[in-house]
Amino acid sequence: MVVDNSPSAPPRAYLVPRRRRTEQRSWAHAIPTSGIWKVTGEAGSGVSSFLIDTVVQAVESGADPRGILVISSSKESGARLRVELSDRLAASGFVIDEPMVRSVHSLAFALLRQRAGGDIRLISGAEQDAAIRQLLQGHAEDGRGTWPEQLRPALPMVGFARQLRDFLLRAVERQLTPDALRNLGKVHNRPIWSAAGDFLDEYQQVMALNPARFVSASELVSSVLRGEIEQRWHTVVVDDAQHLAPAAGELVRRLVERASLGVVGGDLGQSVFRFRGASPRFFANLAGLPHEVIDLGESRRAPIAQAAVCDSAAAQNSLVADTVRRAHLEGGVAYREMAVIVRSASSIESVRRALLHAGVPVMVNPTDVVLSEQRIVAALILGLRALEGELSSAEWRELLLGPVGGTDPVTLRRLLRGLRRWEPGERAEDTLRHLLRSTQPLPDFGVVLTERELSILNHVREVLDAGRAELAHGSIEDVLWAVWNATGLANHLLIAALRGGATGSQADRDLDSVMALFDAAGDYVERRVGGSDVAGFVAHISEQVLPTGVRDRRTATPDAVAVLTAHGAVRCEFHTVIVAGVQEMQWPSLAETGTMFGQEELVDLVDNDVDPAVPVSRKAERLAEEKRLFDVAVSRATHRVLVTAVDEPDGEEVIQPSRFVEDFCTTHDIAPACVTTASTSASPAAGAEEVTAVRVLARDDVIAELRRALNDSGIGEAGRRQAARQLARLADAGVPGADPEEWWTTTEAASHEALAVPERLSPSRIESLLACPMREVLQRMVGLDSSLHMVWGSMAHAYFEAVGRGVDETFARNAVLEARRSVDDAPQWKVEREIAEFEAMLQRAHRWLQTSRSAFEQVAVEADIDVEISPGLRVVGRADRIERDGSGALHIVDLKTGSGVPSKDDAEANPQLEAYQLALSRGAIDGETVRSAAPGETPNTVGGAVLVYPKVDRDAAATREQTAKSEERLAQFAELIAPLPQRVTGPRLLASTGAHCDRCAVRALCPVQPEGQVVPRG
Repeated sequence: MVVDNSPSAPPRAYLVPRRRRTEQRSWAHAIPTSGIWKVTGEAGSGVSSFLIDTVVQAVESGADPRGILVISSSKESGARLRVELSDRLAASGFVIDEPMVRSVHSLAFALLRQRAGGDIRLISGAEQDAAIRQLLQGHAEDGRGTWPEQLRPALPMVGFARQLRDFLLRAVERQLTPDALRNLGKVHNRPIWSAAGDFLDEYQQVMALNPARFVSASELVSSVLRGEIEQRWHTVVVDDAQHLAPAAGELVRRLVERASLGVVGGDLGQSVFRFRGASPRFFANLAGLPHEVIDLGESRRAPIAQAAVCDSAAAQNSLVADTVRRAHLEGGVAYREMAVIVRSASSIESVRRALLHAGVPVMVNPTDVVLSEQRIVAALILGLRALEGELSSAEWRELLLGPVGGTDPVTLRRLLRGLRRWEPGERAEDTLRHLLRSTQPLPDFGVVLTERELSILNHVREVLDAGRAELAHGSIEDVLWAVWNATGLANHLLIAALRGGATGSQADRDLDSVMALFDAAGDYVERRVGGSDVAGFVAHISEQVLPTGVRDRRTATPDAVAVLTAHGAVRCEFHTVIVAGVQEMQWPSLAETGTMFGQEELVDLVDNDVDPAVPVSRKAERLAEEKRLFDVAVSRATHRVLVTAVDEPDGEEVIQPSRFVEDFCTTHDIAPACVTTASTSASPAAGAEEVTAVRVLARDDVIAELRRALNDSGIGEAGRRQAARQLARLADAGVPGADPEEWWTTTEAASHEALAVPERLSPSRIESLLACPMREVLQRMVGLDSSLHMVWGSMAHAYFEAVGRGVDETFARNAVLEARRSVDDAPQWKVEREIAEFEAMLQRAHRWLQTSRSAFEQVAVEADIDVEISPGLRVVGRADRIERDGSGALHIVDLKTGSGVPSKDDAEANPQLEAYQLALSRGAIDGETVRSAAPGETPNTVGGAVLVYPKVDRDAAATREQTAKSEERLAQFAELIAPLPQRVTGPRLLASTGAHCDRCAVRALCPVQPEGQVVPRG
């Protein structure tokens, strides 16, 4: 396919003929024409190619193609065999009315359908897992099943269902019936086996209730073996026979022994699927069939072997990305000819992100990811849920910020602020939820919403309205299509995918996920005739926690680097291979599978007649299989293989290279390179000459390093000048990010004029400004101080005020508790726990008033303070409580609803309390107001202040007192706060370090913090 990438128009795709691989091969052994043969050889020796040539020779010799059967161990390897056979036989003009190449399960499915007729459906692993978990959930809730009592708490857990499914698959593969499992459990004193047999019986009965007959891949082969196989093939060719399960091996045996020519290929050194029930026993001796052996010997691949040990996971990811980039840009290797292989699927995501960040297109096997975990699928599922069900505020926010809504956090925040101004009597998120759920036209918002903010509401409403329009009469597929079409994502993703690159590979992945979702919707409708609804489909997808096999409609391999697991790399071949993350404790992984159910013991009992009561150590066997898996991974390369690991002995968790890295280096007589992340420092550390500093050859990384060098005085003037010169070259070439005009730190500010000087400061703001002006200003600007915790604090202060004014304590407490309960949308169990804690805090505050304030006279509650301190500065605020002692001195009481109690020394120096004392000392009491003292009027005498902390979990509230400050100290404090108003006017703000930095919400923007230095340095 050719793509026209003209920037003036969307890309146009043209179909072009695929280049066929038709090279001729020569072999040291004659290709067999009759009899039974076993073909073996190391990985890369050409076993699969020899089998293909065997089929080609049979067809070219005049054999009927309809009598030739090629069996692969999986659909992926079958697809590759099918493509190569098609290329080789394209010129022969042969005609066939059914597939020549089948996976073993595809063959079993065809044979079973031919024999039984009717509607037979294959259930995917994810669907079977979901069905098993539903049955187990019922067992847990109703007490059903014959599970041992000690296991019942585990029934609803995902891990239990996963182990049960694996156990049942191994049992079915060995043709064990429910009765057989029950008997084995009784004979060998394994109650869990008997319970699993009962569960298998129930599961099969439930599956039988469906209109169609649902069978798993394991059940397919076992079902075929229960009867005679009528169809015959004169030529049977089997590839990767070492991956066959015992039942599949028996099926192959029956077919091969009746064929005129049977050729079985494989390699015992690549037997790595024992955890899936595979056994190399069949391939070892072909089940006793008389046969000849062809050994193709050693591998024909001779790649350059390299190894690297990195000092961090970040350095390893950088090395992987840089190796791929340099191989592509300097070596001319196509992205599709490279692969990164990891031990397990959990390691895929970090590698994928690193490659995408470096601008490398990535392809991940769809069978390695869970459909419901794909971001675009999760967004569509959320949209379907919104059509009928209730979404929480967090879910609505997720819908708006995801692919369906298409907004960003800043715009969403502005939208919520506009809705708060439009409807001040209701929470903004409640208003938003009401507007999105409503089917009525949107009201006129006037000027409170901009065009961009209004477009968000209109777009999401259009998507939901399109789905609702199909709900009444359309199928699930119709509803899903209506929602998808209304999002407008199809063309956007299509254009991105056709343009290629890293963004294109992500768009390609999103489109594949959407196609898989539509396939799942079609399958769901077909399998539930007359009983399918949107809610059921949403639950069906959401409950799947295993990767789902998808229909691969690709006609060409995308030009992207494959990131796959070692098991997924079986039978693949690439020009360059990076085997990443070869760590001890991860590779080899010596954990035993199915320990709860004794899966290994069952397999050994059935396959090898080993009594489960006999202790058997399987570590050596598992280690050998892990070594074979590693050998498979490193043998995928034809030209270059790089093995990487992390050595981080001083981290929180010790990370060290696997023993396989040393074995690999010894085998290839190489030494691993030591790799670290590149630095702009001009002075390398001691021994640095032995360490390779990796610099990723990618646009963003190069520009970032040049910008860091430009701002790093430690590298010298010559180095900085050279960095500037290179940045200028890139900017002249139009490379984004290289032009200083685009940098945050050097773009012109919107205004250099200082803001108006505030004349009024509250005591709490004075405290914040003295600690760090930048933090105080930024937090107020973005509203980080507004939260539910502040609402709870306001409620506690309202209670404190009410009790102080003489309101009945019980009435005040119940009113405040009811108010809190009405606005708390947390889960009920959490609400009740927090309400109980809140009530205990109120009661401690009341007890403190009753027991410790008898010596004081209440002067004012929630007293307004507005006192001039100096020209241009007034202290304005509200004091929770003002009291007078026996000598007439005034005391300030400040209620704190937080749980952090300061030390006595910190309380003595508390700026907020000092600000209160200063205001009282310069003011006069007028009712419940503290105003500036008039000329000639005697100011108040201040006796001190106290902080009250009733939230502390103890019998009585904690307190911290501040003694009365002298006139001299208060005058010094007045001088200290006099310049504060100037510090908030900008355009520059002062950032100060201190203990407050540990809990600062704007730390990432602070220039004195490491994570914030990107802001001033670019």
